[in-house]
Amino acid sequence: MARPYKWVGGIGYILSFIPYVNIISSIVIAVSWILLGRDTREKIFTATGILMIITFASGIGILISIFMMLPTLISGSMFGEPPHGLFRNLGQLMTLMTMLLILAIIAIVTIILEIVSHFRAGKIFGNTWFKLAGWFRIITIITALISIPLIIIYAAANLAALATTILGPAALTSLLSLLWPIIVIAILGLLSTIFSIVAFFTIPENETPVQAQ
Repeated sequence: MARPYKWVGGIGYILSFIPYVNIISSIVIAVSWILLGRDTREKIFTATGILMIITFASGIGILISIFMMLPTLISGSMFGEPPHGLFRNLGQLMTLMTMLLILAIIAIVTIILEIVSHFRAGKIFGNTWFKLAGWFRIITIITALISIPLIIIYAAANLAALATTILGPAALTSLLSLLWPIIVIAILGLLSTIFSIVAFFTIPENETPVQAQ
């Protein structure tokens, strides 16, 4: 049986590397997970794809809302008479923060489901690449959770030193010492995506999937 999702998924993850085109990569990837769910009757694949689409649509909606709110926020802060202008701006900002919080929650759930889906697909197809992609996503997240707070603490504690060094000959060394964890995170994320590409492309065409228990 032909499995178009193996090509759709692989191409979708490849598109995530291409500037500008990567905007639609999440939709292509989502479609591949939905098709995979329909073929294997695994609801978690379908849920992953649907949540990816919801996350994408919500992100676009919030972005449009921000652009629509900006003129009002700027004019309100400059010309609004207190306290009415202040209250109007606070109300809009609270609405925006609520929308961002909801989007963050949906995105986190989507990431978790995508990781679980990789492990499930690895078990169903006996494909180690899916499992590697899942593990590298977990490692990337753990590394980010540990590194980013440390970078912020280090930068805050050495702000004066960094400000003087950034203009000196040791600027590159200082920058690398501050940002090397981000480089590591980027490499791990890159590897996890590459593993996803290989995983989808190596899904067997005709072999019957093994239903995961």
